[in-house]
Amino acid sequence: MQLVALPYFVFERTGSAFATALAAGAQALPGVTLGPLAGAVADSRDTRRLLIGANVVLAVLTLAFCLAAVAPWWVVVVVAFLQAVVAQLVGPAEIVLVPSLVPTASLPAANSLSAANNSLARLIGPAVGGLLYVAAGLPAVAVANALSFAVAALLVSRISPSRPQLSEHPQELQRLMRAAWPGLSGGWVAGWAEIQWRPPLRRLLVFILLTGVGEGCVSALLAPYTAEVFGSSTALGLLLTCQAAGGIAGALIMSRWVMIDRLPQTLAAAALACGVVLAVMIGYPPFYPRLWPALVLIAIAGLPFAAVAAAQATLLQVLPHPAVRGSVYGVAVAAAGAAQLLGILTSGYLADRTSVYLLLADAPCYLLAGLLILAGRRPNRALTPSS
Repeated sequence: MQLVALPYFVFERTGSAFATALAAGAQALPGVTLGPLAGAVADSRDTRRLLIGANVVLAVLTLAFCLAAVAPWWVVVVVAFLQAVVAQLVGPAEIVLVPSLVPTASLPAANSLSAANNSLARLIGPAVGGLLYVAAGLPAVAVANALSFAVAALLVSRISPSRPQLSEHPQELQRLMRAAWPGLSGGWVAGWAEIQWRPPLRRLLVFILLTGVGEGCVSALLAPYTAEVFGSSTALGLLLTCQAAGGIAGALIMSRWVMIDRLPQTLAAAALACGVVLAVMIGYPPFYPRLWPALVLIAIAGLPFAAVAAAQATLLQVLPHPAVRGSVYGVAVAAAGAAQLLGILTSGYLADRTSVYLLLADAPCYLLAGLLILAGRRPNRALTPSS
């Protein structure tokens, strides 16, 4: 819901793509600095309790968006920043928790179904968010979103507790983490050491950087692009809803199709498909200014995007040593956040001076990322999960 309402609120209040980019940047910035710390916390704490606590705090913070009714527009940017700070705990906790609940061979299916669940939320959320925003403004969206966090906390509370065994660390990683923890550097040191040790993780990190720049462009420019090209917040809600519908179908297909020993090939092919579909979807309106082709294309894009999400998440679970999954994920989040921030600020600044069609930069980012993974594959060599 907030995905639609927040950027549209800022753009409506300011008329500036750069201001919209600042709002997106406020949500990306915490991941750059706090992601590794959150990952280290997830490696060493009860992930169930982390998820419950994070969702409860997020529910309370989200209600602060109600201040938008009486406060200056920048207040929502501050709230979004605080919300993003707390949200850093969610991703690493989920990455660490899921492998403790399912066998390794079932991780692609589990991650695909998780992606389907997220897409279901995006299917309902953008449409509801757009309608609530049009009918009652950002405060109504905030209340509904806060309730969703409260429900998430309740559902997670029904999962059995899980705690990682730090004694399983390789000796060198144990030494590095003991030397660096507590503190922000702990997650950085352990995560970066593991990434440097495993070449497939290094390639995956570059993949994440490239796609992160593209996603930053989307975060900054999708709302201004939709407003200028199609003219309403309802159009943005419909686009995101169709993307989610495609994502649900794609994730369900991927849950049966993605194999644990073909994850790099799946990731590369899906990224290339994303790049092609994005180029057509974003670039066609000057030649045919109608909304329906974008709705069809973004639904089709749900399949390769679901494959990217499932393959990337599973690789981040099976490539690192189990005891440092959270730290590696935290470094990946920091890298993605930095790349997104670069894409957000650069595209927002340039779009104010050129055109919202700068959103097209997302396509070559995915194409380059897919080619990188293909180039890094060695023939006749299967992926071997770490142990």
